[in-house]
Amino acid sequence: MASGFVRIAQRYLIPNFLVSVYYSLRFRCFISTRAQVQLTGKIRFGKGTRVKAFSVIQTSGGQVVLGERCLVNNFVQIATGEADAIFGDDVRIGPGVIVGGSKRNYVRRDVRVYEQGYTHRGTVIGNDVHLGAGAVLFERKIGEGAIIGAGAVVTKDVEPYQVAAGVPARVIGERT
Repeated sequence: MASGFVRIAQRYLIPNFLVSVYYSLRFRCFISTRAQVQLTGKIRFGKGTRVKAFSVIQTSGGQVVLGERCLVNNFVQIATGEADAIFGDDVRIGPGVIVGGSKRNYVRRDVRVYEQGYTHRGTVIGNDVHLGAGAVLFERKIGEGAIIGAGAVVTKDVEPYQVAAGVPARVIGERT
């Protein structure tokens, strides 16, 4: 119960202005005062990373680590359960992207969905990756230099320098 209260306090009771100042000074990055970032030691930002307004970054136990010079655009949601969401350097995350390190179990018919728990595989995004606006991915590995198209729903890992798009996302090309 105590950890639940602490998480609520970290997410909702500390003013965004103070959270923004804390992360900006600690990591030499820019966090918009209108972004909702949980104040915890499990979230880290690389030097020069920017988080724009109305984005949400939170964790329920895993780490969220963004490398150097990353850009988190408006309305992005990055959330983890017990697994980690790790981003390399120079990652660009378009508006409205959703990234999760965990996903809900749902296959059993004899148990309510909300009672089936989660899997916690984690998400790893390589260096120099671009996630197009509205892309969705949970528990995936995206290789260095990959491009994920706007609106893509990533259901499989993407290899380095591949270009993937669609619902579900499929490889449509490769960077040369």
